[in-house]
Amino acid sequence: MLHIRGSGGDVLPDVFRLAEALRCKVLDCANGDLITPGHTSGWEAFQEYRERALGPSQ
Repeated sequence: MLHIRGSGGDVLPDVFRLAEALRCKVLDCANGDLITPGHTSGWEAFQEYRERALGPSQ
């Protein structure tokens, strides 16, 4: 399992390359859906939730 920290979508291309090299899929553990280059809404929704829950970053 790979835990991603940070924000923004710029990390996703690296995650997809890693998954391809390891011959695995990228799973959104929050909702059980796969994250693919064309379907990243789970990642975006998580970031929105985190920003609401934690407030503005310093």
